[in-house]
Amino acid sequence: MPILELKPNRIASGIPINLFELDGDFRYIALFLLSIVPLVIAFQNDRARRGWSLVSLGILVIFLTLLLPATAGVDLLANVESFLDEGTNISNPRILTSGAMVTGLLGGYIVLFGGLIDLETVGVPRWLRFSVGGLAPLLAVLMVLNGSLDIYSIMVEFSQRGETLGQRFVEHFVFVIVSLIAGLIVGIALGLWASRDSRIEPVILYAVGIIQTVPSLALYGILLVPMARLGNQSFTGVLTFFIVTLLIGIGLLVLYIFIQRLLPPQLKSTLLILCVAVLLVPLGLLTTILITFGFEAVLVSYGDATLRTANYFAAAGLLVFLSLSWIVQRIDNDTRERRLSRIRWVVGMASLIAGIVIISIAGARFVSGTSFTSLTIRDLGVAGIGTAPALIALTLYSLLPLVRNTYVGLTDIDPAVIDSGRGLGMTPSQIFFQIELPLAFPVIMAGVRSAGISLVGIAAIASIIGAGALGDFILLGVNSTSIDLILLGALPAILLAVILDVLMQLVEAFFTSPGIRQVTAS
Repeated sequence: MPILELKPNRIASGIPINLFELDGDFRYIALFLLSIVPLVIAFQNDRARRGWSLVSLGILVIFLTLLLPATAGVDLLANVESFLDEGTNISNPRILTSGAMVTGLLGGYIVLFGGLIDLETVGVPRWLRFSVGGLAPLLAVLMVLNGSLDIYSIMVEFSQRGETLGQRFVEHFVFVIVSLIAGLIVGIALGLWASRDSRIEPVILYAVGIIQTVPSLALYGILLVPMARLGNQSFTGVLTFFIVTLLIGIGLLVLYIFIQRLLPPQLKSTLLILCVAVLLVPLGLLTTILITFGFEAVLVSYGDATLRTANYFAAAGLLVFLSLSWIVQRIDNDTRERRLSRIRWVVGMASLIAGIVIISIAGARFVSGTSFTSLTIRDLGVAGIGTAPALIALTLYSLLPLVRNTYVGLTDIDPAVIDSGRGLGMTPSQIFFQIELPLAFPVIMAGVRSAGISLVGIAAIASIIGAGALGDFILLGVNSTSIDLILLGALPAILLAVILDVLMQLVEAFFTSPGIRQVTAS
């Protein structure tokens, strides 16, 4: 396989450069010999020595696989005319990475991973394995920072579009987080309802399953017209409609509660579904406006230097809250536990209040200059194209794993455990928050992780309807047949998915008690 591709300009296709095609370049021989060494090391019986050898070798292979083609690329660009056909239009020639380089990085990762498995087997502490395993990506970051990899075409594109890429990355991250939080609230509520009511259970599970089968492009297209119509409505008119439909839904629900004992079972289910359908209209309307307006407010807060700094402090407070929660679960001293619990809730409430204040200020700035009487839903960010249909679609796509995992987590709990809580005199809310939710939490978090990772990919498609995010670079690269632009959007999306998964694993570890984690692992 070729290791590099030499392109005469940004758009034109290039010519492949194989390992030994450069005269007098014997650097790749060392890399080739290093790739054979793991076969020899594999026969070592001392797992500790074998593990450290494989880890060191894997890091070295990854480092050289990045560095050697970069140094060879400098020589290629210095003699570009000798490699291209005579008469080729050479303007801003580029060096593009190719298949052999990707294979080399994958091979180095496999060797590194094998060494880490050996070190885990012999009892090397996790923090040390994590530190050693992080050396390879750390070296790659340092090489990017000191300019060693600037020869690659993707780095040239990054130097030209780095500021825009940062903005799109923030948009993509906010897209995923806002839709995931909205889906988490709705999904856990629906999963809880399905686990409590056997009559509504098949309706909820069937509905979220059907939503997941709708192609993303089709769902974006379906949402364009209603979002455009909604955006043209005045805020006062929508507020009046919301209040009236909410009162009608509450009235039907109260009526159902009073007459349900007089109704046959089939009519009970029909009337209950009718009440839910009527209530979903105002609640869905409110959710649409809130998540869209919240998304725009978050972007405004990150665009302002003062509010961005306040966001960092609020995020730091949230990290302190999570850390204290983890510590409280693992100490046995009651006095110290109560003291840390008070500090934890003070920090948590302060972070929550700070976040609400920041979003409120950013939201006020977003709608500034518009009077209340002339305020439309479009002024709040809802329109036929852009963020509104994208956020609604992403929220709907997150429901299936969230609802199913919540339902499975709650229904798989041993009834004897719940009966024990009732025997101890616990109220239904105490049983839920102190028994059911902690036991179901690992299963629910598995759904959250699945939803979050899938949303990172689906959010990239939202660029088709003008929602921005990293999909802009991917679409621009496809339209201009530029693999560099495609990678410039795809690689940060992959990185975001990995970071999001790691963060959610940390949250799961923080809030899962050691006993439950041990039972889950076994």
